[in-house]
Amino acid sequence: MSKLAKEILLKNGNPPIVEFFRRPKTLFELLNVQKLKAYKYKVQPVHWYQKGFEGCYYEVHRTKYTIFNNEPKHGHAWALLFWRGRQAFHPPKEMKGGTKFAWQQYRSPAADGIKYDQSTAKTIEKRRNFLLKGYYTGLNPKAPPPKDGVLQ
Repeated sequence: MSKLAKEILLKNGNPPIVEFFRRPKTLFELLNVQKLKAYKYKVQPVHWYQKGFEGCYYEVHRTKYTIFNNEPKHGHAWALLFWRGRQAFHPPKEMKGGTKFAWQQYRSPAADGIKYDQSTAKTIEKRRNFLLKGYYTGLNPKAPPPKDGVLQ
């Protein structure tokens, strides 16, 4: 990279295109990048990937969204849900959470080394339930977890 380009980037920060690719995207921003190739495009919410759900994704069949200032803001998308590798329903249904969650192209978590066995998944779920119970009942969050891990 030239010295001039480095100075411009340091002075003005990253260009808008770099900022766009770094931040999490809504479903409609992700599909807008694909334009007409979004048919049968496989997407998944980022939190499904982080939890290690294998074979869980949506296959987009139809989209309809509005563009404001060259960015899609909101809209509708219809897709087939595949859960654990099997199709959950046949006619495409409207997807929920298009603007609520961060979305990404489908990648297998196991291929990237994210895999939870049953004991790890149960431990994560028990800890999550314990923290939620403490939050909702006003318990001391610094209190040690129960020895057996089961909430009363």
